[in-house]
Amino acid sequence: MKNNFIVVNFFRVTDPYSGGSEVSFNFFENIPSKNKQLFQFSEIKKKHKNVQSIYINNSKISKILNIYKLSNKIKKFCEGKKNIIIIIEGASWVGYSFLLYKFLKKDLSYAKFIYHSQNIEYFLRKYRNNFFIAAITKFFEKYIAKNFDIFTCGSEIEKKKLKKLYNVNAKILHHGVKLPKNILKLKSIKKKYNYIFFCGNISYFPNYDALEDLVNIIMPKLVKHNSNLKLIVTGNKLIPFKENFLVNGGFVSKTLFFKYLKGASLFVNPIKINFGVQTKTLHALTIGKTIISTNQGLKGIKINSKLKNVYIANNNVDFSKQILKKINAKKININARRYYSKIYALDKVILDFF
Repeated sequence: MKNNFIVVNFFRVTDPYSGGSEVSFNFFENIPSKNKQLFQFSEIKKKHKNVQSIYINNSKISKILNIYKLSNKIKKFCEGKKNIIIIIEGASWVGYSFLLYKFLKKDLSYAKFIYHSQNIEYFLRKYRNNFFIAAITKFFEKYIAKNFDIFTCGSEIEKKKLKKLYNVNAKILHHGVKLPKNILKLKSIKKKYNYIFFCGNISYFPNYDALEDLVNIIMPKLVKHNSNLKLIVTGNKLIPFKENFLVNGGFVSKTLFFKYLKGASLFVNPIKINFGVQTKTLHALTIGKTIISTNQGLKGIKINSKLKNVYIANNNVDFSKQILKKINAKKININARRYYSKIYALDKVILDFF
């Protein structure tokens, strides 16, 4: 008998606009079944195929107040169906997942529950929030890890940490990327100047810190040696920096994103703090870019050192030196593209998981 898949998100993932929304929506799209439905909270009234949205203000209070309504929608959809698999996306605060599970489990005891984690959330809250928020997050995350049928993680590193933290055997669900079908024919963006490329929503504080380092420390060093070099950034409508070498590409379509990425002299990721696999790095790897990154930017990703397209620099001085050293490297390393696009192709990753 065929399975019925339900994927739940506590924020809008349709028309993806961030790494988290892209991972969640593409995961749903690539589940190898026609019997699937996506449930989400959304601030935009727009209909999509196989998607049910509850329209709310994008606030924590609104989400908590509407979780019971969300659970009733899911229960109604499940009426008369068997072999139900409910996948709750872990890109939001784990407390929402805990509440929804409590509302659903009593009436859907026969369903299988999978928690699709994008990071170990306790570590994120411990770093960013107060002791109370971190403590209750750890309680909720441990409860889910112990009670869900499958608790996923993104890498072998996270699997070991979860075993130590909660004594659970998490199932690895590698992050993957969905490349445009015409990626090889897609023309790169050409400028009168050379540019390095960084992307990411700066509302996620590690991205903001990385961009701040690029603008205030790394780029000033670079333009002293190469005045024709610029930094192009995408992922945000507005950024709080204004420099002659800085170009804000804005919030762009995925096609335009790949055009910027292909045209860049280098992809750079100086992120210092990281709580999961970086989708931006996977995108760069799978099209064969030469990459300058910190170890944190490569966290959870298996790098093939023989391909010589990834260079590590863990402080701003070394980062600047590596950029100057590799600025004239091949824009596309064909062998790297072939290697990483096979490993991290999203349809293969998800098919292997199920």
